[in-house]
Amino acid sequence: MAGQAVSLVCRTAQPEHASVVIIGGGIMGVSIAFHLAEAGVRGVVLVERTELGSGSSAKPLGGVRATFSDPANVALGKRSLDAYKRFGEEFGADIGLRQVGYLFLCRSEAEVLDCEASVAVQNSFGSNSRMISGAEAARINPFLDPEVLLAASFSPQDGYAEPSRAVAAYAAAAQAAGVRFLTGTEVLAVETAAGSIRSVTTNRGTIRTDSVICAAGAWSRHVGQMVGVELPVTPVRRQIGMTRQQPQPYPEVPFTLDLSTTMYFHNYGNGMLLGISNQQAPGFGRDFSFEWLGEFNAAARICAPSLAEPD
Repeated sequence: MAGQAVSLVCRTAQPEHASVVIIGGGIMGVSIAFHLAEAGVRGVVLVERTELGSGSSAKPLGGVRATFSDPANVALGKRSLDAYKRFGEEFGADIGLRQVGYLFLCRSEAEVLDCEASVAVQNSFGSNSRMISGAEAARINPFLDPEVLLAASFSPQDGYAEPSRAVAAYAAAAQAAGVRFLTGTEVLAVETAAGSIRSVTTNRGTIRTDSVICAAGAWSRHVGQMVGVELPVTPVRRQIGMTRQQPQPYPEVPFTLDLSTTMYFHNYGNGMLLGISNQQAPGFGRDFSFEWLGEFNAAARICAPSLAEPD
């Protein structure tokens, strides 16, 4: 779910030494900071160029799932789902978690076979995914046209949340546990000697440390280059849209994705969030444009005609 950067942490004085320097203040960075402090690590410093959650973490659609085909991703996803289910109790924060399920639409025999294999992997880790017919998929999500579906996979435990709220909660808990946050601080260099980390230089000075964790997301390749490591991370812009908020809410539906076109949608307040992973040139551009709507509308006319823009 789209969100805002988190500005609850002040720009404190930069220390001369840290046991660990975390580069990047998105959901990965603040989560790592909290869990290190929780494990008893002292002297943790997190460095963020702008504000916490201002990169990718403030802008995604917020899907949380264990619906993957790779066993490692399934295990990680399930662990994250369990953590998010306990989040309110452990952190006293509402992250807007809605376990409405994930619904993957199959419109070819190959997609059916792939989903069947994935469901088997997911359930071997304790998930409750299942294959369903097109008719059942349309009952779960009344926007769908069952006539175009061969089948679908449905995982009721999955859903979506609001990443910016999770960033804020982790940051507050980490700060309370002694983590020092340096926002508005840009990393300029990471110094090494004899294959070991020696220091991190920012626009505010140098921090001596022997441990650096890169959590810079789309900017990780640049951080890797500072220490001669090639990190195969390529930034790509993705865009989403929201319908107008309606006087009466739409029916609650799962996070739904058409495998053939990558069109996806789910509820957003009294409206709907819409998107499609169309081809875009790599780069750090963040400007919104409308060229993706044509592909979304073409996909929606097949699977969910009422969501397509009228001709």
